[in-house]
Amino acid sequence: MSKKKKVAYHTLHFICDLAKRLKPKEQLTISEWANRYMVLPRGSNEAGSFSTDNAPYQKEIMDAITDPEVQNVAVMSSAQVGKTTILLCAIGYYIEHEPATMMMLLPTLNLGERFSKTRLATMIADIPRLSEKIAPVKTRDSNNTILFKGFPGGHIVIAGANSPASLSSMPLRVILMDEIDRFPESAGTEGNPIMLAEARATSFWNKKYIKMSTPTIAGHSKVEDEYKKGTMEEYCVACPSCGEFQPYDFHRLNFDDLTMTCRECGELIGEQDWKESEHQWIAAHPERKTFRSFHLNQMISPYVEWKEIVAKFKDAKYKLDKYHDVEDLKVFINTVLGECWEEADIDESHVEETTLEARAEHYPADLPNGVLLLTAAVDVQDNRFEVEVRGWARDYETWGIYKTEIFGKLEESEIWDELEAYLKTTFRFADGRELNIAGIAIDTGGHHTNRTYQWLKYMKGKRRWVYGVKGYAGKADIPLVYKKTAVEITDTGRNGKKVVVDRTMIQILGVDAGKESIMNRLKIETPGEGYCHFPSNGGRGYDHEYFRGLLSESKVYKKVNGKYKYVWVKRSGARNEPLDLFNYNYAVCELMRPVWGDLETKIEKGINYMHAEKKVQKKRRAQKGVEV
Repeated sequence: MSKKKKVAYHTLHFICDLAKRLKPKEQLTISEWANRYMVLPRGSNEAGSFSTDNAPYQKEIMDAITDPEVQNVAVMSSAQVGKTTILLCAIGYYIEHEPATMMMLLPTLNLGERFSKTRLATMIADIPRLSEKIAPVKTRDSNNTILFKGFPGGHIVIAGANSPASLSSMPLRVILMDEIDRFPESAGTEGNPIMLAEARATSFWNKKYIKMSTPTIAGHSKVEDEYKKGTMEEYCVACPSCGEFQPYDFHRLNFDDLTMTCRECGELIGEQDWKESEHQWIAAHPERKTFRSFHLNQMISPYVEWKEIVAKFKDAKYKLDKYHDVEDLKVFINTVLGECWEEADIDESHVEETTLEARAEHYPADLPNGVLLLTAAVDVQDNRFEVEVRGWARDYETWGIYKTEIFGKLEESEIWDELEAYLKTTFRFADGRELNIAGIAIDTGGHHTNRTYQWLKYMKGKRRWVYGVKGYAGKADIPLVYKKTAVEITDTGRNGKKVVVDRTMIQILGVDAGKESIMNRLKIETPGEGYCHFPSNGGRGYDHEYFRGLLSESKVYKKVNGKYKYVWVKRSGARNEPLDLFNYNYAVCELMRPVWGDLETKIEKGINYMHAEKKVQKKRRAQKGVEV
């Protein structure tokens, strides 16, 4: 080939290549891009090549994100409807097809790191069009780290709503937020993390805000607020019988044959027929064109059958009816129906003082039949001990036995000796059988703490089941019996300073969990499992003030240190010692882990539990060579 021809060839090749590069990209929506290139990772519901045909409701949400007229997109949804898949498709689109600067914001930085390592990294590795734009992670390559990935024309930042640093500085055009109802109220001391993230995009004319979450508490749900600002669209299905479009409604679901009633014609139609019928998004406010908001519940999901939904509801309803435990029902409403939990639901079954007083019963003796184990709880006050003796049986059926007060100067030994003597009391059934107190808890977290530690150490040398307890409030996620910890017993040295003379162990209690259980059990109306008995006999301490104190606290959802959380709040003017004493007694029963079958046998034979324990202690001392 001549030199002249070679130049012409290279010139033509250059022009063709330049024309190819300058050619405008094909206009694609996110759903079109995802149908061509998206790959779902192994372990997901539909691993392999993605198609919006598998979950058609996703298409409109995806395309709303790239609609030039839309700035905000909010999705209030249940779990298992592919919410995260929508976000991943958007990220892939903005990396490969329409490069942009982005932020992916999750509730915590740890969750952000997990998302990046698993979902995002897997997607990039599985889709060649993405992996060729983002180099593999290298220790020294600052353009691709766990929390920052650069690509031609843009980058994505992974951030945590709890981390002010991850929300600062750089301008970003596309802000994606997942599980916003789990965001803290403030990112450190910097303020609202949603507003901080949105501020990153202020200067962009084509900015996008995408917010998604399962909802939480009505009136406190961020995603509910966002949903109500937008078009408020429901994914509706045409009745196969009459053609009327309507949303999937759990309240119209027939549990027996898994049919849903048409709200127009009343026809009972099965799950498959509904799901194969025509669907469309219907907006309550179509005029709000710049803010599209969508609601999804799990009944539309191709990944979940209605029978699974019904089974979850029945389990939650059983716990509500049996134990007055609302937590599973709350989770069902939030994560299956994609709806907010109404706090009013909690208060509907609130037990009243008059109800408990009215059901009090006459005991023919110290102990009513049925009691197998006695525990005692001691609350230390400035000038007295508040003491409650409580009886227990299988499945935590419980009886109040005596609630009393022992007054005196707690700086002196006399009142402590009186307390010890009271805790040695023998209690009797009507037929003469006897029981002594088997386990004791004394509160160490309040008044006269060091003196209480000294008495506790002394008592532990004499009896096996004696526990010092300290309540840990404000943490609903820890159990009643939480953990042990060592504490120091001090004395005053010659120089007047406090010196450590000994140590002992105390038990930290998750008192919020205990209060929750007690309140649920107080609502049980039939004697048996979990039922709480109270004596009507005078002189036992179970008067109106006792019941007022037992119900002196209620659980409310309020803002504490910038975060909304459940807290137990004491009613004005009420004393809460009865509730604390019940809680400590409950903890003793848990700590002792009684073998109810053995106790039933001993009671039948008339064996005194405490006397049996004394024999064990006597034998142990003898084996150690101690004079007995």
